[in-house]
Order: sequence, then structure tokens, then C-alpha cells
Amino acid sequence: MDIEIQKITGRPSEQRLKMTDSESLAVQIPYELLESFSGSLHNAGVHVFSGEPMYYKRLNLKVHIEYLRKWYNSPLKTADLIQQFNISDASTSLSKLNRTEIQKLDYIHALLSGNKDIVFIDPFLNTVNDNIHLFHKMKKQLMNQGKSLLVAASRLEDAFIAQPDVMKINEQGLHIVETTDNADDDPDGSVSKIKVKAHDKTIFVTIEDIEYLESQDGKVYLNLGAEKFVMESTLQSAESQLTQHGFYRCHRSYVVNLHKVKEIITWSKNTYSVIIDNPEKSKIPLSRAKFNEIQEKLVKL
Repeated sequence: MDIEIQKITGRPSEQRLKMTDSESLAVQIPYELLESFSGSLHNAGVHVFSGEPMYYKRLNLKVHIEYLRKWYNSPLKTADLIQQFNISDASTSLSKLNRTEIQKLDYIHALLSGNKDIVFIDPFLNTVNDNIHLFHKMKKQLMNQGKSLLVAASRLEDAFIAQPDVMKINEQGLHIVETTDNADDDPDGSVSKIKVKAHDKTIFVTIEDIEYLESQDGKVYLNLGAEKFVMESTLQSAESQLTQHGFYRCHRSYVVNLHKVKEIITWSKNTYSVIIDNPEKSKIPLSRAKFNEIQEKLVKL
């Protein structure tokens, strides 16, 4: 199935996003374009999961899964699905499900669905790590079923949780996000603060408070707690300035403060994330080639 980019951006374009059997895609789409993206999928034979409950609340989990299995005439067994997705109490009423449990039900629904094309919109917002692992298991099964999967994420780091190869859609169209690491080291540890832009003002941020830096659409953003600031710098230049302060280029588009790293998680064979020690537990993509090196640096801190 093809998705016309002009229906998402509202601008003339011959570009198309192609969903292919037994293949998955991950696309970062700004929040302001997600609604038009979702609208472009209506009447297209796509099964869209956006985290909103779409179930008969009077039923319990087991009964609803069995209902879906029969509706789609799926060979999968209800008991096996309950066990696979770690559902502790299948007698729970759907009206009492929390977001974590609704996500699991969405995963099961995707596996049972008769649709060949499956789309998940922002599946990693406000989720838990166990559910991300379950997502990757579901993804593998969908590929084995010959289905196509598209993950649309409003945050670039969430798109990289889905898989290493990511695209993005903005007002200029569809683009491939480069992931090759080729930055040169040029350390300079002579500063303790760094200049950033906050609206029309220039402010100075203490370097040790910075959690990570990210490059998007030609701009470098500095993340500090719940705040995000624009740096008047390239990511390579910022990395050179911050290397001696314990910062590390974990991905072409990201530099993390190693002192803020809580853990490293392997989602699948080629997909990794660095977890930042903040209330949001921010998940920063980690290049496969950097997996061993970052662990060595963390040990030496």
C-alpha cells in the first residue's frame, strides 16, 4: 500500500510511503502532522492503532480476545496469547484496563487482525520497557505473517526504538534519517557553561545539567529536564566542545551526557537505546557500532 505524502503535508509532492508485505517502517512525523497522517489512512484498508480504547468494555480480556480470534478466523490460540503478553488476570473487565494493558490488547489485536497493513501511532509514549519488548516480539510475528508494519512516532528517539533505519516527514516531504557515525573528535574542555537560545534570549546552561543533545531538521537541540533549547552550533561542534565533560556521540543524531545514563537496553538484535536518568526515562537511540564502546566509557566514569 502507498501513502501519498502530499495528503500529510498539504503540499504538492509525488513522494509516496510504500508499505510492503513482511517489511516494517519507522517514520518520525511532527505532532502537528500526525492528525493529517491518520486521516490519510481512512478507507485505505489499514488497521490503525493509536492507543485509544476501541473495545467492548462490558467484556473481560479473555472473552474479548476469543471474540477477536473468531472474528478474524485466526489460528492463534487465546491461551497462548494471554501467556505471551504476560496478562496476569484475563478476567479483568476492559473498562478497568490501564494504558499498559490496553497496549498489550492492541498488540494481540494486530496479530489477530485480517488486515495486511498495520499502523501504530506513537506506541512508545508513556509506555513501560516490558511493553516495548513485547512490541518487538509482536513485530517479528507480524513479519512472519507476511504483514506490513508502519510505526509513526512524533519523537525521533521513539522512531529509533522501533528499528535502526528511520525516515521522517516534514513540510518539505519524506526524508531518510542518516545514521552513519562519522564525526571527528576535537575535544575542548575549557568551559563550564554553554550558550543556548530561549525564545529571543540567549541564556547560559551549566554543562553538567545537560541530559542529551539531538540534531533535527538542521538544528541542534539541548535537552535539560523537561526543557528543550536551540543551540547555535552543529552537533559535531557541540560534541567537540563537550567531549571532555563526559559527553558521547552514541548516534549520528544524538550526543548523551554519560553521567546521566541510567542503563542500556537491547530491544532486538540491531536496536538499542540509552536510558536517561530523568522522570521521563528518555530513550535515546544507540548505534550498533557504539554498543560496546559506550559501555567501556561508562565503566571508566
